[in-house]
This record gives sequence, C-alpha cells and structure tokens, in this order.
Amino acid sequence: MYQEWTRDFRGCKADCEEAISHLREGTLSEWYGEKEQHIIHLATSMLSSGQGPDEAHQIIDTRTNLMIPSELVTMNRLGNETRRATHMATRKYEINFVTERVSQVVIDVQETQKWTNSWETLGIFFRNPETRVAAGKLFQKMFLRKFSEQNPKMPLCYELPEGRDGPHPESRSANAAVMPWNGLRQQPKLEWISVGTDTDGSLYAKKELQEVITAVIAETSRFYPSIRFLIPCAQNWASWDAAIVVGKSWGRIFTNKTIDIVFLQLTVDPKHNILAKGLNQVRDAIPEGRFDIQYHYVIVLLTDADGTDGLKIPVWRPVLSNSKDRKKDDSWGKDKLKEYVMFVPRTALCKE
Repeated sequence: MYQEWTRDFRGCKADCEEAISHLREGTLSEWYGEKEQHIIHLATSMLSSGQGPDEAHQIIDTRTNLMIPSELVTMNRLGNETRRATHMATRKYEINFVTERVSQVVIDVQETQKWTNSWETLGIFFRNPETRVAAGKLFQKMFLRKFSEQNPKMPLCYELPEGRDGPHPESRSANAAVMPWNGLRQQPKLEWISVGTDTDGSLYAKKELQEVITAVIAETSRFYPSIRFLIPCAQNWASWDAAIVVGKSWGRIFTNKTIDIVFLQLTVDPKHNILAKGLNQVRDAIPEGRFDIQYHYVIVLLTDADGTDGLKIPVWRPVLSNSKDRKKDDSWGKDKLKEYVMFVPRTALCKE
C-alpha cells in the first residue's frame, strides 16, 4: 500500500513520515483514502474558482494564470536552451500534474459537471506524456459513444492541405473527407494493446496487433465489414490515443480486401508533431497477406469554444523520427499516410 501511495501521490517529506507512521499502525489504507479525498477537494476548488482553497499552498501556472494547489503539481525549471521563443522568455518554469493518478483524479472530478476552469486545466494534461493519458481516456470514451451514433454526430474530418493552412472548416471551400468508418453503423470490437514481453521474449504488442489484423481479414465479407477499436494500455505507448481498424471486401466477387488503419491523436496544439515511433510499431506487426493496407492519421484538435470561430484547417506536416532534431521519416510520405484534422469542442470531453 505504501508503494501504491508513493506511486500515486508522491508526497513531500512530511507526508512520507506520516505515511510510514500509519503503515506501522496498520491504518495506511484508511489514510490513503483520506489523501485521495483531499486531492478531490483541491481539484474541485481549482476547477470551480481558478485557485485552490485558502489554506492550501499554491503555485501560479504562467500559461493559464490559474493558482494550482502545490500538492497537485510539480514545477519543472526551464533552462535557457528551452526558452527559445520570445513568449517563453519570461516563463522560467512549467507546471505539470505530479503523477498519472493525480491527473486521473482531476479528470474524474471534471467529468462530474461543467466547471468554470475546465478548459484551462485540460491544457496542463498535455504537457507530460504520463499525465496526458487521463485526457486520452476521455477521448476514447467520447469517440466510442459518437461512433455508435454515426452521422451527423460523428465529428467531421478534413484532409490537411499542402503548403499553407486551409480554409475555415465550415466554409464552402472546405470539404469533409470520406473516412473509412463512414456509413458503418456497428459498434467496433475493443482491443487492448499491451506492453512488455511474453515468456519467449516476443513483444506482446506485436502479437496482439498481428492477431487483430488476422481477425479483421478473416471476418471481413461482402455484407459484413470488420471493425476494431485499439486502445494502447500504457502511457504514450504508441504516440496515439486510439486507432480504428476497418476491413472491407470489394471487387467483382468481393474477394479483394482492404484494411484501413486510422490513428487518432488528441491534442490542443494545431502544430502537433506526428512521430513515427507509434506508426512503425503497428506497421512492423502487419502479417503478410494478399490485402491492401491504407494508413490514416487524424489530429483530434480540441477547441476552446463550442463554436468554430477563428478555426482553420492546419497545414500538412511530415512525420518525424523524433521531435528534438525534427528529422523526417521518409518512409511515411504523402503516398503512405493520409493526414486529417478533426475539430472537437472541449465540452465533448468536459461534461455540459
């Protein structure tokens, strides 16, 4: 239990001493529950008023001007090499939620009702690969719910234009893309993709992905497309929050099969980088066979309003081997990966 507490809440020295005392007395489980309720209290205050309760020590988040209870976050100092842009010159630190568990507690509180500061808080999740998982889980739930409803409630996708940003998504110049799931009114089967290795040393993820693709191919028929919804089980495992795999038959006697794999990545940044690592992990697991594979990447862009004022379709961008030196991965060229944007208002994730 002590290990769970240190993993979930990573308290200060005083907390550690108090936890050890409760461990000796056999009351650590009750104390853990009290700590969780305390985190919920802090999160509720922050979301409703933009600051923690008066008795709590707080840190200002310089991006949102929220006063964040220090028990919820960690403060990362930024060196000179990090502060490249002019707007970052005066920001000497960045706030992140302290652990994945704390971020999940905040998300759970957000889901209970519409809060004044939900949008500002959402942005904090995306600053850290560990804590953004909580926001990714919200997106998975939303997408599955929308998927069962289909048109017109499924958010539209727009292919990214080359060279420059595109038009407003609701203008006459914007054309919604035809996605592999269009017209399919069946719920996809859920598949969880693991991390780690099996007893024989092989990757669980590779085996599971191969089994998913094999099952989709086997199930696809003239009258029955096969659909899977993939969820990576570990934080930032594949640099995507979810993926849709759709199998369809076509041709004169419907013996030809196409497998569409659609990666979905939630972000608040229109300039979001597409990284090759997660794409490669899936591509490397594809079994050999007589079928066509089509890859798609959807940037699910959260907007800070219910409307779409000021939005525009962002420009196409190359897939990067890594985000530091921005080296391009030419194996994912324009003919190998179609890129789209899907605009999702924050109220789709944060309860009305």
